[in-house]
Amino acid sequence: MESIQFLLQQAHALWRQGNEQGMIEYLEKAIHLCRQEKNDKKLIEILNEYGGSLRNVGRYDEAITAIEESLKILQKNKSYSPQTYATILINLGNTYREKKLYYEAESYLLKAKEIFQTLEDTSYAYIGLLNNLALLYQNTNNYDIAHKLQLEAVELLESTEYQVPLAISYNNLYEISKHIKGYSELSPEIYLDKAAYILQREVGTSHPMYAAVLNNRADYEINQHHYDKALQLYREALPIVKHNYGIDSQAYQSVQQNLDYVKDLIETLQQKSKPSRKTGLQLGRELAHYVAQDLELNMPNICPFLCLALVGTGSECLGYDDVLSEDHDFTKRCQLFLPDDIYKSNKDNLLSYFTNYAYGQVQIESISHFYKRYTLYPEGPQSPSEYRRVPQDLLCTATNGEVFIDNLGTFTTIRQRLLTYYPEDIRLRKIAYELNQLAQSGQYNLQRMVERNDMVAAHLARTKFTQHYMLIVHLLNKSYAPFYKWIYRHTCALPILGNTVNYGIPDLLNAPLTDTKRHIDLLCNALIQELHRQSLSTSPIDFLTYQAKEVMQHIQDDDLRLEDSWVK
Repeated sequence: MESIQFLLQQAHALWRQGNEQGMIEYLEKAIHLCRQEKNDKKLIEILNEYGGSLRNVGRYDEAITAIEESLKILQKNKSYSPQTYATILINLGNTYREKKLYYEAESYLLKAKEIFQTLEDTSYAYIGLLNNLALLYQNTNNYDIAHKLQLEAVELLESTEYQVPLAISYNNLYEISKHIKGYSELSPEIYLDKAAYILQREVGTSHPMYAAVLNNRADYEINQHHYDKALQLYREALPIVKHNYGIDSQAYQSVQQNLDYVKDLIETLQQKSKPSRKTGLQLGRELAHYVAQDLELNMPNICPFLCLALVGTGSECLGYDDVLSEDHDFTKRCQLFLPDDIYKSNKDNLLSYFTNYAYGQVQIESISHFYKRYTLYPEGPQSPSEYRRVPQDLLCTATNGEVFIDNLGTFTTIRQRLLTYYPEDIRLRKIAYELNQLAQSGQYNLQRMVERNDMVAAHLARTKFTQHYMLIVHLLNKSYAPFYKWIYRHTCALPILGNTVNYGIPDLLNAPLTDTKRHIDLLCNALIQELHRQSLSTSPIDFLTYQAKEVMQHIQDDDLRLEDSWVK
């Protein structure tokens, strides 16, 4: 038979993962056992924990019933401390607050505050009370009172080991400080940066508290008119909230509403704004339409083998072209790819036909020549040893852009095979190499060069760290990294650690060299959490060479696994 202790261990394990919904079943079983054993002391404790979990998933009435039951049991027994009574009042008041019954919430919370102040108790429970009262006054637009209470909570927490509650308080301070007129001690987003840093380190990026920070960061980006960034943040937060609280929770519905609002706003703004220019891909798509029509009329024998695309070099192939791109090598163009034999027998006629073509520039090439130029192999790399020879940015060049028409399908077949990414052993080998480079440049050499006052070497170490960080993020996303000048922009758009790079890399590069360690630590911790999430490592050690050794153990090929992971 399961014991109360075992059930609580299971529930708390789920809580550490942020899975409030999953822990409810275990708490219900533990409550049942407490009643059977007539263990009132444990029952009071578990009923309050149960009520808190019910509250977090939006089941407020059930939560109130559970907490009130614990209060009745307590009141029958005179041996319980005033702090225990006050803690139950806090739990009850917080549930009424989330149910939007603010008068009842304030009554319970102020009664608890009076008990703590009488006892001169500024313990962790009192700090939690300050947080909840601040939220209550925030909900009722009494921002000055809320701000004062929240600052008191932060001041008490900063001198304790309670880092996660401190992060929650920073997050709450952001929400409050937006409404304080003339308050300029810190910019509101600074609180979010502090909260994110702590939560990534302490609970990881799959925890609902981290989702709350993402939600607020999105709110900040909206106020800055950075709507695409806000949309990306909401999209990152929503699955975290769904997994932990479920779709019926207030938290999920709130993030979903925010996401829908930003999507609608972006669509409205796009409809109102007149496009100032067409992108290279749009122009290429238009040109491909004319080329296909012309060939069908004038060279129908070509059509069964026809492939029209815009891929390869040029910012337009990544979708990054802008007005500045038009000052060199920019024109309306597309490529015409053919099998070797068809290309050889029709090359002269095609070149003659498309020279000075009225609709744009048509570049004619054989399929094998294109892939050999960028991947060294006429059909692209196929074996692990072949993949190792091809630089990552060239694989990106070979697979970027868009295929508009591919009647034969040969070009697309090779392209899709390359897009399935490296053989897994090669990916793992590359991840291990990048981890070692990150450890050497950022975790070791950067700080030592600063201590030696060799700032040029320190700058080089920081730059090297940022480059390798973005490369490993691509490997974790199974996405080829582009040429260096586009790698940051490309990395920021990736679903895994894209937001971390978006904010973390500029923070690192803008920090004084003497203050880079905390930024390096934050970036490395986020990386380690992702390695754990992908089951590539279980090591808690934060020095990345140890993580590299763990990753190498997952390589199936014996020879590859025994290689020196410091060698590229």
